Amino acid sequence: MVNISLFKNFVPLGALLPTDRAELAKYSRVGTYQSGQILFSRGESAQTVPFLISGEIELFDGVQARVVRGDTPEARNALAAGLRRAVTATCLKTAQVLIVDREHMDLILTWSQTGGLVVTDHGASGRDDEPQDWMTALLQNHAFHRIPPGNIAQLFACMQSARFAAGDVVIQQGERGDCYYILTEGRVQVVQQDADGMNEQEVSVLGVGRGFGEEALLSGNPRNATVRALTDIAVMKIDAQDFERLLKAPVLSQMTLDEVTGDHQLIDVRLREEFARGHVPGAINLPLAHLRELAVQLDVRRPCAVYCDSGRRSASATYLLCERGFDALLVAGGVPAELMTESD
Repeated sequence: MVNISLFKNFVPLGALLPTDRAELAKYSRVGTYQSGQILFSRGESAQTVPFLISGEIELFDGVQARVVRGDTPEARNALAAGLRRAVTATCLKTAQVLIVDREHMDLILTWSQTGGLVVTDHGASGRDDEPQDWMTALLQNHAFHRIPPGNIAQLFACMQSARFAAGDVVIQQGERGDCYYILTEGRVQVVQQDADGMNEQEVSVLGVGRGFGEEALLSGNPRNATVRALTDIAVMKIDAQDFERLLKAPVLSQMTLDEVTGDHQLIDVRLREEFARGHVPGAINLPLAHLRELAVQLDVRRPCAVYCDSGRRSASATYLLCERGFDALLVAGGVPAELMTESD
């Protein structure tokens, strides 16, 4: 298995927790290439993401060539980003290359950067004046305004009730997501465990009408927080299949990059270092991990077009913005690296 200490040298791998790096290392390897060897060719489908550890690599886009050398600032970024290779990479001097599985990298990045987004947090909780009618509270969720009335009726019809005693764990961090919960009685605490699982930090306390558990269903990742009953509670559950059909599909409206106009707020939800390397001209950077607090910078009167490099992180961000009352649309499939022509 790859030494996880290598990951800290590269963007965006350096942003991962040690436990996430250890998981990603299972799907990574280090390759050694000799002078004249081709690592990959322009136009190929990209199943992996390569990072240069040492040596020299020439990248040729069909018109111009540039050389990347190990242990330089440029080498901190992937030799080629995007779902398809935009360049041909040829080894000039013996090189070591960290090769990471693209799908698993994207899954782990999405999970790690949405740690604070596991809940549907619609404002302050723990107040005496919270609505006690859970259906009324739920329908105040802005995301539900985008759901056809027929879907809402079906949604209520497919809900299943369940009860938990104070202290029970409703959702366990790290487990597979199989349903979405709506709190109808009582209060729950949302906590995140640290890398070794020994300590935890409170993320939020939720009351009647609040939903939780959607993040794992949106991203396909394991649960990124634990939800524990503070009191005896009652919930309504929506299983993953019904959530996908009745909630996710109508809420996540999609568009292409060509459909983005000057009226849209174009939002890049990748890490700041990824954004600085290259982004769509005119985009603003609101990293997914901090979207909750950064969303106040946006004009709620203007539509948002949300993108990342694959569509996974941006799907989570789009849903989150819709919950907060924004007219947010997902740029389908992400944006390829060759279209991110502006850099900081």
